[in-house]
Amino acid sequence: MKFYWISVVIFLFPFFLIAQNSELVLDTRVSAIATMIEVDNVGNVFLLNNGGVKKYNLQGNFQQKNSAMVYGEIASLDASNALKMVMYFRDLSQITYLDNQLASRGENVALDELGYVQTTQVCRSYNDGLWLYDQVSFELTRLNEQLEVTAQSGNLNQILNIMPEMSYMREVDRWLYVADVEGVFVFDWYGSYQKIIPIPDISKFVIRSNRLFYLKENKLKYYHLKTLEKAEILLKEKGVIDFALFGDRLLLITQNELVIYRINVN
Repeated sequence: MKFYWISVVIFLFPFFLIAQNSELVLDTRVSAIATMIEVDNVGNVFLLNNGGVKKYNLQGNFQQKNSAMVYGEIASLDASNALKMVMYFRDLSQITYLDNQLASRGENVALDELGYVQTTQVCRSYNDGLWLYDQVSFELTRLNEQLEVTAQSGNLNQILNIMPEMSYMREVDRWLYVADVEGVFVFDWYGSYQKIIPIPDISKFVIRSNRLFYLKENKLKYYHLKTLEKAEILLKEKGVIDFALFGDRLLLITQNELVIYRINVN
């Protein structure tokens, strides 16, 4: 039994610690109004709402904001590259690039002018590329830095034999993961469908060290992508709107707070 618990701790360290006796340890809580939260690859925290983007550090201290959002409501922010974050405005099909000081970087991308008028999801790809999902053609398209097409999935309605309803997507280690009501679809860097992860109807996920984390039923859950192991931890906060992970920090957005926890194992 002792060996078992040591193995569990080693298995989950250092990205997250979830075991039968684990508990959330409150680090800080800050008054904040947001609908989305993202963390970049160096630990900067970004809260998004209709008024723009606010930057915090991992201690919950406010840093700065960008409220000059001229393209309407922010649909998503992919902060996986701190020096060139991808912000998408779905209503006007516009992409804006930001650095981690929330300053504009480079020229905006007008997807409608490129012929992508019904793009519902956007995320970064390797070498400053982009993945797009078009809900009319039911197709994933990868653009390189010069906005040239380098990969396409084909019509996913025909390939998957379902009507895709995709809510979130991220590229991790050149695999594209897409959340849908049916589960999380996985595609290779050519846009070819590989498999479905049996986690239906989630609005967001975070992948760390071969684990796919998500929120459901007031719990933080994970699914191990290789061993298929599952685990969960009950959240103390009610009505969690969104979450993010960085190292041993769990960051939650509730109706009026940013709450930051550490995970310890007793």
